[in-house]
Amino acid sequence: MNGTIGCNCSIADDKFCHITSFEVKGYDLSGRLPPDLANLPYVERIDFTRNYLYGTIPVEWASMKKLRFISLTANRLSGNIPGYLENFTGLTYLSLESNQFSGVVPPELGKLASLKTLILSSNKLVGTLPEALAHIKDLGDFRVSDNNLNGTVPEFIGRWTQLRKLGLCATGLQGPIPRAIFLLEKLKDLRITDTSGPEFRLLNVPKKMDYLVLRNINLNGTIPEEAWSVETTLELTFNKLVGELPSTTIRRQFTFLSGNLLTGTVPESFIQSNQYL
Repeated sequence: MNGTIGCNCSIADDKFCHITSFEVKGYDLSGRLPPDLANLPYVERIDFTRNYLYGTIPVEWASMKKLRFISLTANRLSGNIPGYLENFTGLTYLSLESNQFSGVVPPELGKLASLKTLILSSNKLVGTLPEALAHIKDLGDFRVSDNNLNGTVPEFIGRWTQLRKLGLCATGLQGPIPRAIFLLEKLKDLRITDTSGPEFRLLNVPKKMDYLVLRNINLNGTIPEEAWSVETTLELTFNKLVGELPSTTIRRQFTFLSGNLLTGTVPESFIQSNQYL
């Protein structure tokens, strides 16, 4: 549980203290999201993570011009993701993860040019990812796992040069994965799983990654050298990868390679440098 109301007493010239953040996390709250929060014009952060709130996002919140952060993770919100979110022009963080939103990903989200984080995982979303999302130039974290989308993984994701974290696990989208994604230099956490489509080779991955999870996405060929440098978790299970294991590798916490066509011996140094193999 975390209930924090943040205030600032020097934010205006009226000699009043103004609420700037409203966080009520893990309190098992029921009911709807309160539209009356719009009466707090200086609020920058709203966080109702892990409650039982239902309904949708109040349109009244769009008048909160200083609002930068909204997390509604793990509630019971439903219906379509409202297109009027385009009016939340100052948002840098939006998480609607683990709710019951249905319908398509609204193209209006592409007008949120300041977004750095967009998390839509674990809902009931359908349709394709709209091309309008390409307009969010500085997106650093995009996750849309566990939905019922269709179409192919869009090429425009490979143009998000600031991307550090990408989650496309069991989205419903088809491959192959655009090669430009594997060239994103700032990417540290890449997780793509259960994506049907034609076989394709994994030629390279970003250097110095923390997490690389590419499970059941029809990879073939050998594992690129950069992949062995992943620091925390390397998972390449249930593909058609061939070749041998390297004799030396960095110490890593988790390595999963099951369900491939690898050959040769397992070097002792490889076993010793992997905590869970």
